Amino acid sequence: MKFIGETHIKFVDFRNKAFIISLAVIVAGLISLAIHGGPDLGIDFEGGTLVQIKFNEPVSVNQLRSVVEDTGFENSQIQEFGQPNEYLIKVEKIDEASIAADKLLKALNAAAPEAGWEVVSVRESTEGLTSDGNAGNLIVLSGKNIPEIEELVNAVKQQGVGVIAATRETGNRVAFNLPFMGIEAKASEKMKEGIEKAFPDREFEIRRTETVGPKIGEEMKDRAWAAIIISLFGILVYISWRFEFKFAVGAIIALIHDILITLGIFSITGKELSLVVIAAFLTIVGYSLNDTIVVFDRIRENFSMRRRRSLEKMVNTSINESLSRTIITSLTTLVVVLFLYFAGGEVIHDFAFALLIGVIVGTYSSIFVASPVLIEWQNRISRKKKARA
Repeated sequence: MKFIGETHIKFVDFRNKAFIISLAVIVAGLISLAIHGGPDLGIDFEGGTLVQIKFNEPVSVNQLRSVVEDTGFENSQIQEFGQPNEYLIKVEKIDEASIAADKLLKALNAAAPEAGWEVVSVRESTEGLTSDGNAGNLIVLSGKNIPEIEELVNAVKQQGVGVIAATRETGNRVAFNLPFMGIEAKASEKMKEGIEKAFPDREFEIRRTETVGPKIGEEMKDRAWAAIIISLFGILVYISWRFEFKFAVGAIIALIHDILITLGIFSITGKELSLVVIAAFLTIVGYSLNDTIVVFDRIRENFSMRRRRSLEKMVNTSINESLSRTIITSLTTLVVVLFLYFAGGEVIHDFAFALLIGVIVGTYSSIFVASPVLIEWQNRISRKKKARA
């Protein structure tokens, strides 16, 4: 099935203009990322608590923000979500380790006030001090004339502070591993109680609650970037084996081009990155690669049949021959993505937005980035051979 008839568009002749357009869009996105200090990461990566709440009648966003801050959650982000009476409340990650350190310091001052306790370091640890590797809040303190560690642990427990393990590092320094207190998990309940008191005449329901600890967020961030890098490396190896290395370079540059543009547009529009968006990025990589390989496969076929023609003419012919298939694939995909974007709801709105950009940019890069890079690579090799000769 052909969507359009035979075409003879000289796509290759526009490659310099296409490079300038792509470079301008990428630079604009990078400037936006630099201004904002990097991408706006969601709670999946930063940690924190997200609460989706729906009232029977709309309330003031500023009033709702004041209520949330009064319950102890400062720097919260509140926005309307979908309907005018539905809101999304995002609370930044809570530094539980510092809260645990304050609690421990208070208990130690009550147990041994003469030691003059000072907190040396505080951090969340994935591995505890004990051989079974219990995770917790690792707190190191210094003091003078510190009692025996067993005596300290018993005294701290009597003050209501749980202790996983404790060790004496030096004569005047001890380390405590305290269990996680679950402050993040309790945030939504505390918030709900505050809203009930502030809006006694309004009915509301908590429609969604997500809580991610900062340590888990860091791990998710590392794994997300690792997934993208590993996928790009795998693509490089596969295309080098299936075609040639120069084809692989063109495909990888096109994929990086697509990701940078999508990431830049997310930064410019103020949208945040979540695991769902990263999944969309990987989908974009797969879609763009599929389109690029179709063009590359046609180039390889034409190269074997028309060796006397120049590479530029063969690339042009290959793009025109696969143009109808490219348009049909892109349009059918766009129809589905547009339905998701406008009718899929707010939960998958960002996912659909990323795919919408990715389908357009991926189609563009297959024609105006991947194939022209192949030409420039081959021209560079030819110039080097002539220079040697």
